[in-house]
Amino acid sequence: MRSKKTQRRLREMFEIINKVEPRFGSALMAYAWYRSEPLPGFSGWNAMQLVRSGRAADMFDDINAVDAGVDP
Repeated sequence: MRSKKTQRRLREMFEIINKVEPRFGSALMAYAWYRSEPLPGFSGWNAMQLVRSGRAADMFDDINAVDAGVDP
């Protein structure tokens, strides 16, 4: 059985990938972005690193700001 922390991280990962999938055209491309794209404003960390460090809320804030047309 997976720990609650692992389950939360997996849920956050899927929520983030689902939220950004329309930008990339596929879940596979969104997952590649999640794992590898350094994010401006987060010292070059990618989304996966933010989730692992407990900062998924910051990632959601950033995604929502971009979706709203705000430059985070």
